[in-house]
Amino acid sequence: MKAFFILCCFSLLSFVVFAQNAKIDSLKKVIETTKVDTVKGRSLCRLCAELSDIGEMESGLKGGQEGLRILQKRKDRSGVAYCFNRIGIHYDINGNYPLAIDYYQKSRDLYLQIGDTITATDPINNLGGVYYFQGLYGQALFYFQQSLKLQEKQNYQIGMSVSLNNIGLLFFTQDNYPMALTYQLKSLKIKEQLGLKKELAFSYINIGNIYFAMHDDAKALAYFNRAIEISKVTADEVNLAKSVTLIGDLHDSEHRYDSALACYQKSLNIYQRLKNKYEISACLTCIAMTYKRKKEYAQSFRTYMQALAISKEINDKTGITEVYLGLGNLYFEQKNFMEAQRFVNDAYRLTDDKFNIDTKTDILFSLYQIDSALGDWKSAFEHHKLYKQYSDSLHNEDKSKAFGRIESRYQFEKEAEEAKRKEAEAKRKEQAETERRNNLQYLSIFAGLMILFGGLAFVGKLKIPERVLDIALFASLLILFEFLLILFDPILDQYTGGIPIQKLVFNSVIALCYAPLHGFLEGKLHKRLAIK
Repeated sequence: MKAFFILCCFSLLSFVVFAQNAKIDSLKKVIETTKVDTVKGRSLCRLCAELSDIGEMESGLKGGQEGLRILQKRKDRSGVAYCFNRIGIHYDINGNYPLAIDYYQKSRDLYLQIGDTITATDPINNLGGVYYFQGLYGQALFYFQQSLKLQEKQNYQIGMSVSLNNIGLLFFTQDNYPMALTYQLKSLKIKEQLGLKKELAFSYINIGNIYFAMHDDAKALAYFNRAIEISKVTADEVNLAKSVTLIGDLHDSEHRYDSALACYQKSLNIYQRLKNKYEISACLTCIAMTYKRKKEYAQSFRTYMQALAISKEINDKTGITEVYLGLGNLYFEQKNFMEAQRFVNDAYRLTDDKFNIDTKTDILFSLYQIDSALGDWKSAFEHHKLYKQYSDSLHNEDKSKAFGRIESRYQFEKEAEEAKRKEAEAKRKEQAETERRNNLQYLSIFAGLMILFGGLAFVGKLKIPERVLDIALFASLLILFEFLLILFDPILDQYTGGIPIQKLVFNSVIALCYAPLHGFLEGKLHKRLAIK
């Protein structure tokens, strides 16, 4: 349970930002006052995700669909792509992953069609997030890496920091803490170089979480405190609340329950001020779990029920499932096995194949324990078997090796792509140098011909035998003919494909056209030179 909440606080994706009333009010004002359709359409689409983030699902989707209609009518392709992404976020928050994937893919494809590679990385990252939440880590990694590749090609530093963060999260989920730390530190370095103070808080939280998971509480606390300090400087109440919550988790893990409750209450006050119902429910769930550990069951139950009411109000399927599981464990600890079974079964019914795999594993383990306590050995066996399947799918050695192979393949592809880029650049430079050399040679030949014909005109004033002048004229025209053949040879290759017989035909045509020219120039030159 606690591990799940830690992951929820981990600053997963580029799109995970918490709406504040001022932001929503500002968008509503723009929508009401603007006379520009595209501005109104995009504002409606942005409002869709912001409202969804605070639990106003119906209003959010209605605004997003209206914005999409306006932008499609105005044929604003970039705006339509933006709207697809924002509606995708709505469905993502609501747990409707198939529709979220559909809209993210539409957004990605449209951005790529119009050549906006940088913005296309937003829905690509979001696709990775959808698969991450479903426990499909290989697919999540594919999209995060795809996004990172596009950002690296354009040297889009901010986007790179997000993708590096997300890849680090995947390693964190796989309990590969050294690799997780490596990617998070790379992300942090970019943010420090760019001076992104608000984003630094996310990195401090993420790195602190890694040290927390490694049981290095001193370093974890240091990073959480750094996040608090920077959040106060930037007036970022959301990251301030996250950091305080995680310090509460530290206290809870060390059985300092009163200190943990004080931290959770401080975070709860912030989320209530921001009216962020998702985080209010999550914070109440943490408080309820801590009361359970203190054996204050009545207070734990009341707090769980508060969280349940809010989760139902905003139709937060994940939150409802977490509360049902928590209530089931609460009753199990009090040896009220029938009530425990009822609540945990309610939690299980809300899950499906696409539900968060960590939570589903916890539910199956609780069902196994309850069935065992009730003496229902058949159900206990079935639930334990399913529990092992899900647990093994998360942690078995083959999957870890497979994940490592994915990372190795990415590094190989990245190196191969860099080598290919360098080879292409070298070839381009070589071609440019060859073209420059050829152009200089063509210019030299042309200049030589001009000098040669100028010389013929000059020597006409001298007493030179007619046969010598004829030979000189013929040689000059022959060189000119050869120069023309060389000059037009690349063009002929385009049409003939380099086939000798076809090139011969074309050269013969040039020669036939050149014959009368030869006679014409010879007559003019004889006349010019006054040869008798």
